[in-house]
Amino acid sequence: MVFPSRQKCRKHLPVGTGQFTVGCVDVMSDHTVKGTFLRLYYPTKTTDIMKCQMQWPLWLPTKQYGKGYVYFRRKNTKIFGALFNWIGGDVYVPVLWEAPILSNGSQFPVIVFSHGLGGNRTTYSTLCCDLASHGFVVASVEHRDGSASMTLCFRETANTSIIRNTHDRLHRDCSFTEEWLRYARQESEVDFNVRNKQIHTRSQECIQALNLLEAINRGDDVHNLMGLSMNLSQFKGQLDMKRVAAAGHSFGGGSAITSIAEDDRFRLAVAFDAWMMPIEKEVYAQVKKPVIFVNSEAFHWEQNVEDITSLVEQTSRHAATAVITIKGTCHQTHSDFQFLVGKRVGLYAGLRSTLAPHLAMDLSNKAALGFLWKHLDIPNKPDYEDILQGRHKFVMTGVKVARMLVT
Repeated sequence: MVFPSRQKCRKHLPVGTGQFTVGCVDVMSDHTVKGTFLRLYYPTKTTDIMKCQMQWPLWLPTKQYGKGYVYFRRKNTKIFGALFNWIGGDVYVPVLWEAPILSNGSQFPVIVFSHGLGGNRTTYSTLCCDLASHGFVVASVEHRDGSASMTLCFRETANTSIIRNTHDRLHRDCSFTEEWLRYARQESEVDFNVRNKQIHTRSQECIQALNLLEAINRGDDVHNLMGLSMNLSQFKGQLDMKRVAAAGHSFGGGSAITSIAEDDRFRLAVAFDAWMMPIEKEVYAQVKKPVIFVNSEAFHWEQNVEDITSLVEQTSRHAATAVITIKGTCHQTHSDFQFLVGKRVGLYAGLRSTLAPHLAMDLSNKAALGFLWKHLDIPNKPDYEDILQGRHKFVMTGVKVARMLVT
């Protein structure tokens, strides 16, 4: 559950377990749906995070995101939107907003993270923050393909002259208004043609995010339409663009796999509870880089297991693969929802399972970290082989059929 803390403290998600304090900032490269929108998590100067609560960002950036989750779940947004915002609206992420990236003479490897169906850039704050606390720069993409619960873009205001500042940039406050785009419902949520088109759009958005990070790392003049005060030029030369991974949960896990098939700059994929249906089988043969599947015990069905097995069989001819399952976990084990409510409510709502959320998240993230460090050639790090080889008492190798899929 969200930490209440012994001292008077803001409600917050778990703090990263790594050696680094984490900073974060939102970046939007264009005001339309064609632009990249992401939240960036990165190492910053070591500090006592509990003494910097006023610098923590809210988990729900605005109330619209709470309403988006409710709309995705097909609930009344007026009634349940207010309830959701009451539950999650005062929860904070224990990272330092707009803190400068750590400059210690080292470059930080990069992860581009793709959210699941009905998620957004903050849904996996605990996971992304934890990876960043271990020395990664994590770009959590907010997809604009209609699969996010809610996303933000801007619309040019009619009858308003476009004002430019001294750097010849559009001044958003004077020329644009917010436009909120909620989840695009489908006649069938498992329509292959719809989801296949989306997964390739999502893959291109991950690639576009990587392009943006490369531009930032080069020191290009990248304008952030979020209108924040942080100067992105400080990231110049700080990212290790030779060590880049794609990761994601559910639909995002499939998107990560598709991304490494479509862009050679991604060296591996970390797929948390990957939803495989949207990926056409022809893509499997193109996946020739390391892939790890980190699964929950309660999510998978027969066809999904068959698809994972098929991809692993083909990929393992060319690269390392790993498939593990964390016992006593459910699909939301990888997201923040399990930390928002207590045990009884979490179990009833399917937001958590029998394994304690902090332990479940820790095992899942250690599996990812061990695989990332090994296959990105990052030395002097733990290998977590007990987890990756299924020797931990709460971990098994492979993935099992847990339920029947109702279409």
